[in-house]
Amino acid sequence: MVKIDFGYILKEKDRNLNISFKQKVEGWKRFASQLIQDKVILDLENAKKMLEAKGDFIVYEQYNLWKSLEKFKDIFEKTRIASDLTLLKFGVYSNSKKGELFSTYGHAHETYCGETYYVLKNSCFLILTEKQTFKTFIIKLKEKDFLFVHPKFYHRTVCEKKDVLFATFYPEVAGHDYASIKNRGFPFHLFLEKNEIKVKENPNFKGCEYSMIKKIRKKVNPLELLEKNQEKLKEILFDPFKNEKIYFIGNQT
Repeated sequence: MVKIDFGYILKEKDRNLNISFKQKVEGWKRFASQLIQDKVILDLENAKKMLEAKGDFIVYEQYNLWKSLEKFKDIFEKTRIASDLTLLKFGVYSNSKKGELFSTYGHAHETYCGETYYVLKNSCFLILTEKQTFKTFIIKLKEKDFLFVHPKFYHRTVCEKKDVLFATFYPEVAGHDYASIKNRGFPFHLFLEKNEIKVKENPNFKGCEYSMIKKIRKKVNPLELLEKNQEKLKEILFDPFKNEKIYFIGNQT
């Protein structure tokens, strides 16, 4: 099994992860107020009440390894593949223990390039929504699971039971289209009710379908390619059409 040194030290207590790095790493934070302001949350009413009661807080942090650590800077120089880590906090937008689960903003790609996710610690859900039909796939990803996301999908990550840490790899030229998510969110959002995950439909979308996928067919491990065959990883991410069989495209589990 390939083990890659991402340059971090991780400590876990209860549901929380605390990350630190051996050297300075560039990154940024996404606050609840930004997600509320851009209306990418479904339950805005309770989210605003929580913000008023507790003040602003970080929902997730992203660390740009490709701008900071020599190993990943070298990978970027050779392949133009960007490497990021994201730490998504566990929580719900509510002053009680039930409500809409924390998620990333979500985005699509501006060019026809793919992206791959690898879960490093704990578990999460990856929501994929087809751009044309809005058909949605809600995929459970456990620790050490990975998936190649086809550019035909909008995608976002949602926490499950604990903070989750995951790595993403994508061509820098892929770009991030946030505008398609702003002011409307996704067709389906995830809520925690009585310790169970509930799927709720977004009224901004009508007549959409979704599928829950609890187990995925693992194909090509991106970490192995990153360590042993970076040119192959580059080919997969830059040419999803040619390498479609490696991607999740909606008809496989």
